[in-house]
Amino acid sequence: MNINAEVKPEARDYLVTLLAKQEVPGMAARVYVDKAGTQHAETCLAFCPPGEESPGDVRKEFDELVLYFDEVSVPYLQDMQIGVQGEGKLQCLTIKAPNAKQPAKPPKTFVLSQNCEALRVPYGNTVTLPEGASVSITQALGGSFTVNYEGNLYRLSPEVTRQLGFQSDAVMFEPPEDGQVREQQCWDAMRLVYDPEIPVNVVALGLIYKLDIDQDSHSVRVEMTLTSPGCGMGDIIAGDVKGKLLQVPHVEDAKVDIVFDPPWSYDNLEEEARLELGLI
Repeated sequence: MNINAEVKPEARDYLVTLLAKQEVPGMAARVYVDKAGTQHAETCLAFCPPGEESPGDVRKEFDELVLYFDEVSVPYLQDMQIGVQGEGKLQCLTIKAPNAKQPAKPPKTFVLSQNCEALRVPYGNTVTLPEGASVSITQALGGSFTVNYEGNLYRLSPEVTRQLGFQSDAVMFEPPEDGQVREQQCWDAMRLVYDPEIPVNVVALGLIYKLDIDQDSHSVRVEMTLTSPGCGMGDIIAGDVKGKLLQVPHVEDAKVDIVFDPPWSYDNLEEEARLELGLI
């Protein structure tokens, strides 16, 4: 894994001097991004004594300066630049990382670095994909991946994709100052839940029938349906909806019920779903 990063000469000298003051032989620095891929991303630089770097870190030397770049953060640190501003005692580092807040695009294919629990699509049964398996991504939306392995489709949950080092989509809303749950934020959160077989979210598919908000208890209740009563992924999709709702500011409890009255039909589709499915 490579990193395209620039350290200005004056920044290199500043860091070399700073690291030397720690009086630890071989002291280096480590660069990482906190909350990478979100609007709250922060690029950080920390002391890294010998042996404390992570096995997957990318090491790069800038003359006598050694920096370690956090493996997971590397996509967000591409094209970064470290400089300095000010003079004398007022001198300080500046870090510019233009990609820190940009969602990183996963590769089309990758090798699993560990055994991964997955759900077979569309049946919903749990399987374990083995470490070392080569998989291809057919869909990466809402934090979860749908991958093809040996001709079958499997869903990797947001938790699994994070364990593999990929940044999952996160719901990032400004908390309302009045402490109330915003209905629009709930709808926006549910739009981050996608059908594992097609790249359309559950709202655009017309699967959400009802949204009720109790401001007194800060609870949310949703009634939703499925495109087919026999869909084996129903409980998983409903669980994803609940998980996204619980990330909405001031939501303390969420309940999602699956109903089939009225039954789902193509008339439920929003225009964006019709366009994605080629129905317009």
